[in-house]
Amino acid sequence: MTSLLTTIAIFGLGGAVLNVALQGLLLTLIGRSTKTGPRLVSGIAIALLLLALPTLAAGRLLSTVPQAGFASAFTVALCTALLILGSTLVFSTIAARRATQAKALPQLSGPTLYVGGLATCVLVGVLGAVTALLLV
Repeated sequence: MTSLLTTIAIFGLGGAVLNVALQGLLLTLIGRSTKTGPRLVSGIAIALLLLALPTLAAGRLLSTVPQAGFASAFTVALCTALLILGSTLVFSTIAARRATQAKALPQLSGPTLYVGGLATCVLVGVLGAVTALLLV
């Protein structure tokens, strides 16, 4: 029987590692290309990962823990999305700093970025929990 924290650890950390590996692979394949096609594919793949893994985590929790409900599924999906989005922000900042000079970069911090990221994760958490409740 998996618990809430175990599910978050497995799907959240696994998703963060998978996300960073996917971004690294795509950056290696894209190189310094200015074409929008590979960048679009990269964004779509990361968005699918951000949507699929929280839903899978919530579904796993609902199928293995009999007393789990919407609140538990939402918590798992939200925490998984937070870990994946956090790894995206950290890796994007590191990759951008290595590609160009740090002075030429826009700031990737501030309340707007964090509030927007949190709102995105809450939305993904609700979507993942509702989808998991409907499917399980």
